[in-house]
Amino acid sequence: MLESREIPFSFGQNWKDFSRGLTEERLAEARASLAELLGPQSLEGRSFLDIGCGSGLFSIAASQLGARSVVGVDLDPLSVETSRANAARWLPEADLDFRIASILDEKTAGSLGEFDVVYSWGVLHHTGDMRRALALSARRTRPGGKYVIAIYNRHWSSPLWLVIKRIYNRLPGFGRRWLTWAFAPVIFLAKFIATRKNPFRERRGMDFFHNLIDWLGGYPYEYASIREMTVLLGSLGMQVLRAIPAGVPTGCNEFICRKMEG
Repeated sequence: MLESREIPFSFGQNWKDFSRGLTEERLAEARASLAELLGPQSLEGRSFLDIGCGSGLFSIAASQLGARSVVGVDLDPLSVETSRANAARWLPEADLDFRIASILDEKTAGSLGEFDVVYSWGVLHHTGDMRRALALSARRTRPGGKYVIAIYNRHWSSPLWLVIKRIYNRLPGFGRRWLTWAFAPVIFLAKFIATRKNPFRERRGMDFFHNLIDWLGGYPYEYASIREMTVLLGSLGMQVLRAIPAGVPTGCNEFICRKMEG
């Protein structure tokens, strides 16, 4: 949980800055990512809930893949504003519904209804109460539906990163910029060694530098191992169909689940 003196990171501002350089290539990568996770035809005619929609990138991608009803929610008004602007630019003919809402608000979350696919990539560990966020978001998945999430992996360095994130958010603007540039070569090298891929050529979600800012500033911050998550998801009525380990040790493990019926 957040301590009373601590201020969460402004994810919305970072998504807005990133969206200035949003390209069709990144939209294509978002579509490919969803198709890989769910299957190429799995969104056709389905309802889709994007929790923590950020820039609206994956809501737009879901609509382009044939989802019949797409709702994106985010706690940050700037993220919702950015999502609406991106949808108007890239998919003006579609009826995408973006709303300001917290998944931790049980009444508001319940009013959303149930969906065939609930998607929340790299979001629920930033809510300040990850377990509650998982429980309430899982309820939005209809029986037999898919629940697709990504949660930071537990690593020996995770507590250290928690301290760094707290420091980042307490620094003035110039201090944050200095910390970002100081960590850029470290993160670049770590990602390259772990993946053998050029981090500047990342196409899923944000580009390298906006992703770096998101990583350094992303607070609140929680994490869990694949084993911990598998047990927790099972207790929420989810069958884990596939667990994809993080590409880097402190990255996100991905989980594709089916909500059990009955």
